[in-house]
Amino acid sequence: MTPSPSATPAQSLALNIMPHVMPTPTAKQTKATATPIATFNPAVPTPTPKAATASGGDRYFPAGTSVDAIKSGSKSISRQQVKLLIESQVDKNWSVIQDRTGFTTIEKAYAFFLGFSTREATLQVVLETGDGPSHSYGPLQTAEPAYVNDKNYAPEKDVPEMTQYDLTDQNFYDPGVAVHSGIRHFLHFATQAKKAGYTGKELLRHALIGFNSGSIESNDPQWMKEYADEIGALSGWYLQGHLTDAAYTYTGSTSGVDRNNPWGWY
Repeated sequence: MTPSPSATPAQSLALNIMPHVMPTPTAKQTKATATPIATFNPAVPTPTPKAATASGGDRYFPAGTSVDAIKSGSKSISRQQVKLLIESQVDKNWSVIQDRTGFTTIEKAYAFFLGFSTREATLQVVLETGDGPSHSYGPLQTAEPAYVNDKNYAPEKDVPEMTQYDLTDQNFYDPGVAVHSGIRHFLHFATQAKKAGYTGKELLRHALIGFNSGSIESNDPQWMKEYADEIGALSGWYLQGHLTDAAYTYTGSTSGVDRNNPWGWY
């Protein structure tokens, strides 16, 4: 049964806005479907012994919601709602995002993470891929190593401004926690790239490669182009009036996506 968490108007963050722009069609994708029922219902995050607690209240579904109910309810979340979910996490963590990435405006951060989600999951919530350290879920395809308190993965202690959640099914499959954890995991690699001396768009490119492969260094320029630079190009598309509407683009689209200068917007 799909949960119907109660929330105050301030908590809903306008996730029930009906889409008014038809999504960009593709041969393999269906049109975004709106639903008026999904809301935020902030709850205390799962505690971890050494994790920060400054950015609590990241859950999309109430604490205690069964994993089956989370998965079922997540199916009704539209791509437009995913946009607003991602942007709400950028709002909450803007200070550390700006510090690690150098974005000059919050709108550029919005666009970046929308492009990121488009490359990873085409703004879908329920996409699940891989296994082990590659087991990923959610709009940013957040992998297991982004979480803490699992013997197989070392804690990422270099982003203390954001909570690192325990690796539990309730956390892994919650859309809000998954987006929060994906952003935090990216900032972990952005921190590494910054320490390695990268700045500007090169910092973003190498942090993205780190998120994808586990290492900020790459000997494959073609993959850097197909992954990191594709995210840059897709991000630029969202800055063209598509931050909050129902429209979306997709990997490989030739409609308004500038791959000749993918980071020109940065």
